[in-house]
Amino acid sequence: MPPDPHSPQPVPTTPPRPEGGSPEVDLLEEMGKTILQSAEVLVESLAGRTPIGEGWQTIRDLEHKGDAVARDMFEMLMTPRPTLIAPDALKALTGYLDDILDAIEAAAARLAIHRVRRAIPAARELGQIVLESAQELRQALELRQTGELFVHTRTLHRLENRGDDVLRDAIGTLFSRRASARDIVKWKDICEIMEASTDRCEDVANVLETILTQTGREERLVAGRLTMDLSRHDVQVAGAAVALSAKEFALLHLLLRHQGKVVRRERLLGEVWGQDYFGDTRTLDTHIGWLRKKVEQTAGVRIVAVRGVGYRLDLGD
Repeated sequence: MPPDPHSPQPVPTTPPRPEGGSPEVDLLEEMGKTILQSAEVLVESLAGRTPIGEGWQTIRDLEHKGDAVARDMFEMLMTPRPTLIAPDALKALTGYLDDILDAIEAAAARLAIHRVRRAIPAARELGQIVLESAQELRQALELRQTGELFVHTRTLHRLENRGDDVLRDAIGTLFSRRASARDIVKWKDICEIMEASTDRCEDVANVLETILTQTGREERLVAGRLTMDLSRHDVQVAGAAVALSAKEFALLHLLLRHQGKVVRRERLLGEVWGQDYFGDTRTLDTHIGWLRKKVEQTAGVRIVAVRGVGYRLDLGD
């Protein structure tokens, strides 16, 4: 069954120590490999290079393997024992990874059930987004090497945004070209399932980022030519140091951590100025203006105002 987009989003409650041997990390990495293999077969099937029925069977076998790995993880967690990653985080990650595999299998099943001969362009593009997400996920789950984790999770956020755009355009195209009701229902269903898998990939990214932040291992954030080194409290643009005030640094940190996503004004004010701040909200806009002047022109990023909501940091065009 396709994953439920309204499912609860648990987060880890205890920070991990992701170094050394760990059976739970091994299981997470095995799930990442299995998802990547499934996504590769899905793309081959959508492109017509692998027969749909054959591709579905391969993905079904991989999905059964993923179920077995997830079952091993949940059974392991039933026995109290020290783990390198908090049990709540492991449960959340395993559930989301299982959902991703289920979604890929469900998309392949729809292709086989409908006896698709040629996928529409939007479906092929969404399949490619699923594959790119699986590639980033596979690398992000190498939890023994967390140094560049945010590079992969930021990419997963961008891919989820791209999936949203492709799905929206696909549905619009299906209706505008006066496709048959059968084709509209068929391709809308298939595309929505694939897009849902990118949502679950983003859920995994959110949990991993929470783990990294809670452990204090978040050290370096990068966007375009902009680099923030948290341990040194240093920001550089194209290799040149940029002098920021403490509040400018904190604002940039929040925007970088949520690159491509809107950060609400209330959160920016609360986390940078404190929950008890009752001053003029234009203070935030003023600081954002100063920040733009210092980083936008040469960093390859844009700080975008989202009217009535907050601000978002995007890569420049």
